[in-house]
Amino acid sequence: MTHIWGIGWSIRNNFWALRVGGAGRVDANQSAEQERWMTPPLRIATAVALLLLFGLVLNTAHASPLTSAFEAACALNPEVETLTARRAELDARKGAADALLPGGPWATVTHRTDALTRNRDTREYDAEFTVPVWLRGERSAALAAALTGAERLEAEISSRRLDVARRVRDAYWMVAEAREKLAIAERRRSTASNLAQTIQAQTRSAQAELVDTRMATADVRDAEAALAGRKSELDQARIAFRVLSGRDPPVAFTEQTSVQATPDNHPRLLLRRKAIEKAEADRSLVYAADRERPEFGVFATNSRDTSAEPNVTSLGVRVKIPFAYDAVNAPKRAAASAEVVGAQSELAQAEREVSGEAAQARARLEGARQQFAALDARYADLATVVELSQKSQQAGQTPLTDLIRARLQLYDAATARVVARIAVEKARSDYIQALGLEP
Repeated sequence: MTHIWGIGWSIRNNFWALRVGGAGRVDANQSAEQERWMTPPLRIATAVALLLLFGLVLNTAHASPLTSAFEAACALNPEVETLTARRAELDARKGAADALLPGGPWATVTHRTDALTRNRDTREYDAEFTVPVWLRGERSAALAAALTGAERLEAEISSRRLDVARRVRDAYWMVAEAREKLAIAERRRSTASNLAQTIQAQTRSAQAELVDTRMATADVRDAEAALAGRKSELDQARIAFRVLSGRDPPVAFTEQTSVQATPDNHPRLLLRRKAIEKAEADRSLVYAADRERPEFGVFATNSRDTSAEPNVTSLGVRVKIPFAYDAVNAPKRAAASAEVVGAQSELAQAEREVSGEAAQARARLEGARQQFAALDARYADLATVVELSQKSQQAGQTPLTDLIRARLQLYDAATARVVARIAVEKARSDYIQALGLEP
């Protein structure tokens, strides 16, 4: 029995009700009974829960089998982990830029006496409390620099994650190619063993010569040697994947293309754009902080000139007003402007590189498809040759060596065909990678 499940809304008795079910008949009394006990709040809660469950099922169905391995590889990558740890630093910078004061206050205490000179009992005590003050426009410029720095960090994390994605994709396709080659080697060993058993049976019944038996046995040995090599290649590819991600490679994986994906949204370009914004924010900060910060302080002085005079206490304020100096500011401003120019040049270069990589990936994909089509046709032709050679050999019209040679050619063609098919999948994966999409 086939059930077609679905979710839909229906209007019954002037209220909304969620209907979840399959193709089949529903008893009217049962439905009415359900409507009586399901109060409106319960209906709403049930509807929301079922919709969330339905969305979860859809997301799970469209999840990539390589996603978990990719996330695990990112967690093991030291560069990604280091950049992720820097988020706390950037958050602290944003907090410092949004603080009331640009720096911590300080206190000064001074004591003066003439006990070691004239000893007239002269005493003086000074105490001062000073705080720095934001320059005009410095606070907003510092906050903008911190915010753009955080955005640049996130873009750099995305760019590094994409580098990890490339390595994970390449490692997976190495495993996939090794699996397919191993399957072909196993089929070749199986067919070679069947042929050798047939020839041995014919030899025992004096229908075949001993040389044919040796020839068939040698073909089995060659197939076993090739199979051992393919197993070693698969083991090495699996080990490389585990080293990279800490997990076993998935059984199957197919890239999910996206029509919205374009090279313009590539993480590398986003990183370069954020780098320009960061350089411009740093330049604005250099122009805003063109001098030392002003300082405001209050002080108290208690003094006594001689023992016969009373103590005198005085209070005061002190304001430090620095001035800009071009000899100091000019090199900083020139360096900040150079950073902006360099970031813009890097963006232009990244745009050319990303566009070129996407174009190369498309060309590689088209070439891989054409190559696979040709090798697939070649494999079909050689399969027909092997079939005819096998019938001819069984009829005694073709020597065994010709059949073994034809089968070797078919094995090579099958291997080349599989490599070409994996190359098409890998070229599609490279194109998705060139668009800047993660698995």
